[in-house]
Amino acid sequence: MKRTLLLMLPVIALATGTTEQAERKTKEEMLGSLWQASLNAEKSGESAEALAKTLAYSKNGGDGYLATMRAGWLAYGQKKYDEANRHYGSAMRQQSLALSPRLGLLTIAQEQGDVTAAARAGDLVLLLEPTNYRALLAVAWGAFQAKDYQKALGRYRCVMALYPEDTDAISGAAWAEFYKGQKAEARQLFRRLVSINPDYQYAKQGLEATK
Repeated sequence: MKRTLLLMLPVIALATGTTEQAERKTKEEMLGSLWQASLNAEKSGESAEALAKTLAYSKNGGDGYLATMRAGWLAYGQKKYDEANRHYGSAMRQQSLALSPRLGLLTIAQEQGDVTAAARAGDLVLLLEPTNYRALLAVAWGAFQAKDYQKALGRYRCVMALYPEDTDAISGAAWAEFYKGQKAEARQLFRRLVSINPDYQYAKQGLEATK
């Protein structure tokens, strides 16, 4: 009797493991179904249903960061910018090295035309990705508007180093040099700008101003 029981133990353990594995698979599949249902609802224009499925995904053990990011995206799609900002901020705290929530904050600020908020979000992006094009330009423009021409010049020149053909960066650097009182440096940049695009806004005015 004892020997029979001992022989059955591996079978019982195997059966238990198989059951647990099936349960895990069922939970994963259920979470996947909820996530896909959220995506499908969004495609159908049913934002409230998409959010409800996202919340159900989170409550049933889904990845909290992913759920928070998706909630932010859905709020952004409905132009609920304050709510989207809260979600992206929460996601950034959950995953401190994730770039996506920082870019989400930048996108919202730029869509709202908030230069100061865009510069702040850009700085957050640059902490993780110092060569990010959008962030560099956002920070440069924010600094320019705040009359911090030295900081603006540094960011514009960083873009120019990465993308020497970028006319927006050349123009920004030229005007930053001009307002710093460096007319010779500004003129050199304005000449370069005109040689690439003679019709670029205010480029010819820059040349005239630096004579």
